[in-house]
Amino acid sequence: MSGFSKYIGGISIRNKIFIANLLIIVVFISTQSYFANTISQKALIEKEINNSSRELVLIKNNLQTLIATIEDYSKILASDYRLQSVLYNDFLLNSEFNASRPVEGLNNLSMKKTLSETISNIVEPNTKIKAVSILTSNHHWVDVGFADNAYASRIFGDDYGADDRFYLPTWTSLIKFGFLYEGEHNVIAVSKSVIHKDTGKMVGRVFLYVKETTIASIYEGENKGGEFYIVDSAGRIISSQNKAMLYRDFKEAVSITIPENGKDTAFTQGSGSNEMLIFTQRFEPLKWTIVSVIPMDDISSDRKQINQLMIGIGAACLLLALIVSFLLSGSITRPIFQLAKTMREIRTGKMQVRSTYQSKDEIGYLSEGFNNLMNRIEALMAENVEKQRTKAEIEFKLLQSQVKPHFLYNTVETIISLIKLGLGKQAIQAAQYMANFYKISLSKGNDIISIGEEMRLTESYLEIQQLRYVEYMTYTMEIDNEILTYSIPKLTLQPIVENAIYHGLKLKKEKGIIRITGKRSGNNVEIEIYDNGAGMHNNQSKAIMAGSSALDEAGGFGIRSVSNRIQMLYGERYGLQVESEFGVYTKIKIVLPLRHH
Repeated sequence: MSGFSKYIGGISIRNKIFIANLLIIVVFISTQSYFANTISQKALIEKEINNSSRELVLIKNNLQTLIATIEDYSKILASDYRLQSVLYNDFLLNSEFNASRPVEGLNNLSMKKTLSETISNIVEPNTKIKAVSILTSNHHWVDVGFADNAYASRIFGDDYGADDRFYLPTWTSLIKFGFLYEGEHNVIAVSKSVIHKDTGKMVGRVFLYVKETTIASIYEGENKGGEFYIVDSAGRIISSQNKAMLYRDFKEAVSITIPENGKDTAFTQGSGSNEMLIFTQRFEPLKWTIVSVIPMDDISSDRKQINQLMIGIGAACLLLALIVSFLLSGSITRPIFQLAKTMREIRTGKMQVRSTYQSKDEIGYLSEGFNNLMNRIEALMAENVEKQRTKAEIEFKLLQSQVKPHFLYNTVETIISLIKLGLGKQAIQAAQYMANFYKISLSKGNDIISIGEEMRLTESYLEIQQLRYVEYMTYTMEIDNEILTYSIPKLTLQPIVENAIYHGLKLKKEKGIIRITGKRSGNNVEIEIYDNGAGMHNNQSKAIMAGSSALDEAGGFGIRSVSNRIQMLYGERYGLQVESEFGVYTKIKIVLPLRHH
């Protein structure tokens, strides 16, 4: 590592800038290309998801329309008065003879003619229904239309059913059904019981056949890539563009597992060239599932063209950036070398040397700033010496305030007096307050404590003073809990409270109050100490903040030193604000920044 650092240190600034720019440009273009590729792929996939989802919804709606239309035709046919009349007559004959027998002779010819005329309007080419079969109450399949009754009898049997569930249209799965003159076709059938409108008796049943190709035509027109499948509740493929897939188990045929949660889903399966984007849409009326399977390669074909374009643009940008970087590094380093030469001369002790480079660019500002900095060094050093002296003076006074011998002596005397008067409990409390005061005021040498600790220190001080001056002072403290964890210079409040007692309440010679409040105000903490003591004239309060030494003995130093200390720690925006009216009140506001302890 040290060898590498030495190697880097031996390279000129110009070359460092050039190499750094080169690395940044390469990394930037590479990162941008990577994310652009990722984002474009994601965008294309999301676009395909949205398009395919819309396609599946459209297919579902069209399928719903087709199914509803065919069911409507089955209801129309089952309620046709001519069909009901013929089947009801057959039902009556069947009941009269109490035996199942076919209708023969003219009656049979008349029935076939009537039924043929009835169904002619609801089959091809007028509708998408391929053919219709009719089963009478005497278990006879009527020869009408193109449906092969032998197939109907073999598939559905000769029992027209009497269960309540047969009253509604009932759909089959995909079946092979024979048609006269055309042979077998893959169809889906719907059956409907014929209920006589006057008697309520079931007099027969109608079967309507829809070719699988009719259902497939719904999604073949929407297909823009990939494959569509319709899968029944048993997992068999009942419609597909590839007819060889029909009747096969979907999972075995295409190696895709449809989630069994009954919800519409979109997911990917496989990897590499075999990765597929799969969408499912539930068709609840018949418990079918519409599935769309799209190869990811079909989606990413557009992305490959985008990548080629990006590579070309990136290479051109890289070449241009290298040329600009080389020229720019030279123009930047020349004035830097000149400024560095001036600084080396100053290091030898020539403090009067200044940079001669002048320009309105950043290096010119740097050169001007360097010259201004050198001009201010002596003034800053002098100012620093003065600040250190002031800080030392404040720390010395703070040390004095921490010790407070006379406060210690007075408190001890108060405790002794309480003991002599037999007030042991009050004496113990006074001792506890004194111990708490000195414990917090020492605070392991920390100059910054929390506002909560400062309030406990001040409260201990006030409790002791209240024992001594109970006849003319009382106090209240109302501090928002929100600010208790923020920091404050130690012994900020005590000097001000002491000043309020000795130079405010005590001079008024009647019982007064000290009220301490604290709250948050924007980004500041404001603590206010109010007393209704002797107050001050306007010129007195101004003189205290201005630092008039004549008022030090009258309590001015405590207030001024606290303000100076806060400003030294936090800046000129913070400190103390004094407001007073002679003979009425004094209010001192402490403004601190929000800083956690």
